[in-house]
Amino acid sequence: MRPALVVICADPSADDGAAVTQWRSAVAEILPGVVVTVDCEAPLGKTGTVFLIGAGPGTPGYMTARAFEALAASDVVLIDHLAPTSDIESWAPGAEIIDVGKVPGRHKVPQREIDQMMIDFALAGKNVARMKGGDPYVFGRGTEELYVCERAGLDVEVISGVTSSIAVPASAKVPMTLRKVSHMFTVVSGHAELSDDELDHLAGFVKSGGTISLLMGVRTLPHTVAGLLARGVRADMPLGTFESVYRKNERVRYSTLERAVDELSDVRPPAITVIGEVVDAGNAEGKDAEARRDALLQLALSEGRDGRA
Repeated sequence: MRPALVVICADPSADDGAAVTQWRSAVAEILPGVVVTVDCEAPLGKTGTVFLIGAGPGTPGYMTARAFEALAASDVVLIDHLAPTSDIESWAPGAEIIDVGKVPGRHKVPQREIDQMMIDFALAGKNVARMKGGDPYVFGRGTEELYVCERAGLDVEVISGVTSSIAVPASAKVPMTLRKVSHMFTVVSGHAELSDDELDHLAGFVKSGGTISLLMGVRTLPHTVAGLLARGVRADMPLGTFESVYRKNERVRYSTLERAVDELSDVRPPAITVIGEVVDAGNAEGKDAEARRDALLQLALSEGRDGRA
């Protein structure tokens, strides 16, 4: 039977502290998410709270009031790669700031260690802010981190953030839905290649007027595009990529499903790809694009109900 919790009682500052750390790591590898280290020499007291903070798409202007309140109350801040940090010292005055960010192909701090850091700091009575880009519950491992902290007996507050899947395209005036054009959208992770079943679903979805917002999909875009084309999505379906939005090297590019792999081969993460008719609502690059945009918006503004808002 798998244990719900393994507690290692030790004094990390003792002479054998390194051995304790090695032993804990070995146990944690066998039983991830259930190992807790307690300093038996420390006085018993109230544990800290863990805040899972969604920090929005990369600029402080999209952070919520509750996010700032939680940061101000935190003793430790664990920062992800895409979280805004321009003035973190003033948002969390006196807090210990630790960069645990992950970039494609390189994890500075493994997820298991991040989990353990949250637990150890909170058990020591410190409030911990786990600061993530976007929303912690949209491909942010928020539920997994909530689970391991709750199993350690900790209080956790989830603070939603503005998801980049919507906010980043919106910065280029590309909507997810548009009256009489698209009445549904889906958010997809492209971190791994999509399965045949997933591509079947998405092809039918976009052919029915749906919009796809693809996160972490730069590396797998050729596979996604080929799969959609093979399943009958039209070759000239509008596609846009939004690269490093809210950063100095921000780029917005427009293409079509058929041309995207060749035309957008130099796009680098972080980038969001949107596939669907609504992309034309934000594209005004050239006369042809302006004409398509005008036609699309005239349709959306036309009188008569289509049964949807």
